[in-house]
Amino acid sequence: MAAPSFMRRVLLAIALLHAVLLTSCSPLLSHQVEELAAPEAPTLQRRQSSLTLVTGITAFGVQPRLEIRELQQNADQWNIYLLGLVRWQAVNETEKLSYYQIAGIHGRPYAAWDGVPAEENITRPGYCMHVSNVFLPWHRPYLALYEQTLYQHMVDAVNAFPAGATRQRYAAAALSWRMPYWDWAATPADGESVYPSAVTTSTVTVTMPNGTNTIPNPLYTYHFHPVKQADFYFNPFSSWNVTIRAPTNWTSNAISQNGKVGSDLDNSRVSFQDRVYNLLTFYSNFTQFGNEAWIDPGVSNADTYDPLFWLHHAMVDRIFALWQALYNDSYVEPMAAVEQSFTVAINDHVDENTPLKPFHANANGDMWTAATVRSPQTLGYTYSDLGNGSISAVKAAVNRLYGRSAGSGGISKRSGDARVNVQRELPEAAVENASVTAPEDIIDGRNRQYLANILSQKFALNGSYGIYLFMGDFDDDPASWPQSPNLVGTHAVFAALSTADAASNPQARTKRDGSLIHVTGAMPLTSMLLAKVDAGDISCMNPETVIPYLTDNLHWRVGMFDGSQIEPQDVADLTITVISAEVEPASRDDQFPQWSNFEVLTSITQGKPGGALFLGHERRPIAHK
Repeated sequence: MAAPSFMRRVLLAIALLHAVLLTSCSPLLSHQVEELAAPEAPTLQRRQSSLTLVTGITAFGVQPRLEIRELQQNADQWNIYLLGLVRWQAVNETEKLSYYQIAGIHGRPYAAWDGVPAEENITRPGYCMHVSNVFLPWHRPYLALYEQTLYQHMVDAVNAFPAGATRQRYAAAALSWRMPYWDWAATPADGESVYPSAVTTSTVTVTMPNGTNTIPNPLYTYHFHPVKQADFYFNPFSSWNVTIRAPTNWTSNAISQNGKVGSDLDNSRVSFQDRVYNLLTFYSNFTQFGNEAWIDPGVSNADTYDPLFWLHHAMVDRIFALWQALYNDSYVEPMAAVEQSFTVAINDHVDENTPLKPFHANANGDMWTAATVRSPQTLGYTYSDLGNGSISAVKAAVNRLYGRSAGSGGISKRSGDARVNVQRELPEAAVENASVTAPEDIIDGRNRQYLANILSQKFALNGSYGIYLFMGDFDDDPASWPQSPNLVGTHAVFAALSTADAASNPQARTKRDGSLIHVTGAMPLTSMLLAKVDAGDISCMNPETVIPYLTDNLHWRVGMFDGSQIEPQDVADLTITVISAEVEPASRDDQFPQWSNFEVLTSITQGKPGGALFLGHERRPIAHK
C-alpha cells in the first residue's frame, strides 16, 4: 500500500470528487443510460477506435481490492457491482468487450482478440501463459481489463438512476470500488463455509431505478447466449448453456452442486491454508514461487466464464502481491518457454520484457510486460494486507491469516474433528521443503515437519486430473474422495483436452505425443499427522514413529474430471516422495520460521505405483538452495 502521506492525498482527492458529485447531481461519467440493459457498445470501446488499452481504474487514485465478504458489507458498492455485472454479462457475445470475449482470452474458443493473432502454426491453447515464468504477471493486466470493463458497466448502472440523492450515493460508492477476491484459505467466521454464500444462491435482491427487485445472481453462473458448439467443441461442455460447478453428471442435463462444492472446499481448507503459508514463507526465489503448481478450487466446467474464476484469480494476484512485498529483490528470470500459448512457441525466449499479449498498454500498440506490471499500483489497485508496505507488517498479516495465529484457539482441520491446537509454523514445500509441526515436539528449539512432493507429466492424460493423498482408510469410490475425513489434500493438474478423438469422446485419455512437460507440487502432511497424534494413532512426530506409520497409511489415487479413476502406474512419471525438515519457530508475530536439515524419506513410498525412485538410502539428506 502507498505511504500514509500519499494515501491522505488520495483520500482527499476522493472526498473532493465526492463533494462535486453531491453538488452537481450530474452523471458519474459523460453518458447516460436509462434502463438496465446491455449497452449497444460499451463505453471503453466507444472511446477507442481500434485498440483496447488496458489501464485499470486509475482516475480516482489507488484503491484496495477487498475480500468478497468484506465488499458485501458495503451495501452500495455491492449493489452497483451486481448491477454492473448483470449488464456486462448481457452484452452481445460478438462484441470485443463482451464478458464472453474477455473470458475467452484465457483459453477457448482459441480466437484472436484485439487484433493480436496467434503465432504461425499455433491454434491452441489460448493466450494464457501456463507453466511459465510470466504466468503471474500475465494475469495482472488480464484482471485489470476485466476490472475496468466491468467498472464501465457499473458506471452505466449508476447513471441509470434518476438524478438525485440515490444516484449521488451510488456514484460516491463507485469511486473506491475495485474487483473483489475470494480468500479460499483463511479461516472463515464461526459457522460459515469458506465458500461464500454470495456465489451459491441462484437469485439476489438488488436496488434498481424502479425499486427493489430479485434478479438472477450474476455471481452464480454465466448464461451463454447462446453456447456455441464450435467454441467449446467437446460434449457435454458444448451443450451446457450455463457454467456448471461440480456437475451432477456428464450429460446435457447436468446441473451445479454448490452444496457439494462448499463441503469439498471446507474439507480441504486447511490444506489450502498450509500451502499458501508455505508459498509465502518458504520460497524466496520468484521462479520457484511462480512456477509452483497453483492451488485452484477447479469447480466449474468452463472456468474463465464462471464468475468464480475472477474472484479466484484476484486471490492469486493478491498472494503474488504479498510475496512481492516480502521478496522484492527477486522477479522474472529469463528462460525458454516449456509450453506454448497462442502467441509463444515452445523454446521461445521469455523474460520480464516479453510482451504480455494481447494486452495493449498504449495507443502505439505496445504491450504490457512483466516489468511494467510489477507494481499493482500501476493499474490503480492494492490490497489491504500490504499494510504500509513494510516487510514486517506483511509478515504479521500472513501469520495472522494463514500461520500460527489463524483461527481461534488453534486451527481445526474440519468442523467436528477433535484436534490439537496447532501452532502452525509452516506448511507445504517443493522438492526440498517442508510443512507444519506439533508444539509438543520441539527439540533444540526446532519442530519436525513433513510433506509429500508430487511430480507428474502435465499432459499425462487427456485432460485435467487430480492426485488425492490420504492418511488412513478411505472409500475407493472416487465420488467420496473430496470429503474423506482422511483426505490430506488434492494436487490438481490442469490440462486442456486434446482434439485427437474429441468429436464424440470427451473422456478420451490418449497421451499427447511429444509433450513432456512436468508439473510439481507439495502437499503438507503435518496437520494431518497432528490429528493422528491427537487421536492416539501415533505417539509423537519424530521420524522413528512417523516413517513406519506413513509407510503403512499414506495412500494416493488419481481421478479425472469426470469422476473416473486412473491407476497411478498409468500416469506418466508420477512420483510421490516424502520429505522431512526441521523448522525453528519464529519468536515474534512479524517474523517467519526458518527451515533446515531436509531429508528425503524414500522408504515411505518406494516400491509403490507412483512412489519414490530408488535413491540408494532410506533417509537421504538434501541441501536447501
